[in-house]
Amino acid sequence: MKTSILAATVALAFSGVLFAQSSAEAPTVQQKLEKIIFPTVSFQNATIQQALEYLRVKSRDLDTISEDPGQKGVSFVVKMDGTTPAPISLDLKNVPLLEALRYCTELSGMKYRIEAHAVMVASDFAEQPIPPEATPPPVVGNAEQIIFPTVQFAGATIAEAAEYLRVKSRDLDSAKQGVNIVVKPGGADAKISLDLRNIPLSYAISYIAEISGHQLTADAHAYILTPLNTK
Repeated sequence: MKTSILAATVALAFSGVLFAQSSAEAPTVQQKLEKIIFPTVSFQNATIQQALEYLRVKSRDLDTISEDPGQKGVSFVVKMDGTTPAPISLDLKNVPLLEALRYCTELSGMKYRIEAHAVMVASDFAEQPIPPEATPPPVVGNAEQIIFPTVQFAGATIAEAAEYLRVKSRDLDSAKQGVNIVVKPGGADAKISLDLRNIPLSYAISYIAEISGHQLTADAHAYILTPLNTK
């Protein structure tokens, strides 16, 4: 009888641990977009970059569903291809972040795609938006386990961005090996601006490749960034 009671107690305790772990799971980007409510969203002839920067910063203040302070808010990645988005004028009250994003992209003539770690905004997408899990970036070594608390660039070159990821990956890698990154010459001098949080290395380098006009591939030893359009 005592054995049965002990077993039942252990089972209940174990299930409680599982429940606590499950309830503490970080919300997805989609959930944040739906549940973060903006009391006001007001723009007058703002650029898409200015609008998204406001949404990014303010979403961290208004995020009440993320328990980890380092995971609050939503990150946006903007891919510019030479087009000039229309200016944005809005005056909204009590709207979910998802709706604010939708209005901003529609007014500016841009489109958005919700991914695993951020929202990608571009003038167009070559393919239909699909769940990011269906097309994950390639993985070199243990890049999936190397998590960057922050990745911040303001007008960085592809070489500067790659060097930062390469050096920082060695600090963040428990084995201190990091990841090799090779940038092939001949690409355009694209400037990279990013502000991401809690991002796996494989996704960080994928975003850098996309907004800088490079193809991301990998072999057994390194990530390789190849310019899509040479000078």
